Amino acid sequence: MADRLTIQNKPELIAPYIMVGLKGWLNAGEVSTGSIDYLRLKLGARPFAYIEPTGFYVYQIPSSTAEQTMRPPVKIKEGLVKKLDLPRNEFFFWKSGAARDLILFLGVEPNLDWPAYAQAIVDVARQFQAPRIYSLGGIFDQVPHTRQTRIMATVSHPRLKDELKTFARFTDYEGPSSFNTMLLAVAREQGIEMAGISARTPLYIQDLNAKACYDLMKNVVTLAGLDIDLNDLRVAGEALVEMMDRAFSQNATALQQLKKLEEQFDAAIGEEPLQAPGEDYDKLLAEMLKLKKEGRKPH
Repeated sequence: MADRLTIQNKPELIAPYIMVGLKGWLNAGEVSTGSIDYLRLKLGARPFAYIEPTGFYVYQIPSSTAEQTMRPPVKIKEGLVKKLDLPRNEFFFWKSGAARDLILFLGVEPNLDWPAYAQAIVDVARQFQAPRIYSLGGIFDQVPHTRQTRIMATVSHPRLKDELKTFARFTDYEGPSSFNTMLLAVAREQGIEMAGISARTPLYIQDLNAKACYDLMKNVVTLAGLDIDLNDLRVAGEALVEMMDRAFSQNATALQQLKKLEEQFDAAIGEEPLQAPGEDYDKLLAEMLKLKKEGRKPH
């Protein structure tokens, strides 16, 4: 495992928490990677380690009907390869000057060898005596942008539920797992607390959902006991909501479907949110697609 994880320098950190953001399944609205990248830039966090990508990714999956691909982007100029971008999996650190520091991990969910990739993250936690890992995520759902973002959580230890219950619902699920679940299992087995915390985001906002990022981050930062000013992220989220409101006001059909979605959301308070699109939601997405084609992009 040591050759897959490279620690370039070892900063002196005080009981750091680790926050994980991954491009992949649980990155709806770019909430996972967007939140971590926001913190990285906001705090001036510095890189200190990375996971070597070799052996973790499938760049091409041929099939009889279509070709799924994760081909690395390349820049070629006048016949010369100038740049080839392989998946980056980097750790950054921030010294808070207070009782607890912070490690940020920004990566790409692996296709292969999940246990080894998870172990690399846990190895960083063990080497720096990090007592807890927070994995941040986003999940597309039938939710309106006009309401408070719903937060879902899965935890490694029952005692964590008391800390999260003020803002999160706990996941009830049976089916194919995500890498985050694998990471939760590995962390639990090795005595490290972990919480996977995800925001439910509207499917019609495909780009960075700053509102969902803020609604998630304000709770996670408070939970971690970190003093980080998120006001600029809040303002960005409010600007996104205003932009979406203007877009809906331009389309009577989309606005009607949004009202139905709000009614459905309000009626389901306290219940498990829906994930399977219904007929009304399909109509809403179709109208938002029309707006984009007409050049009035809502996100």
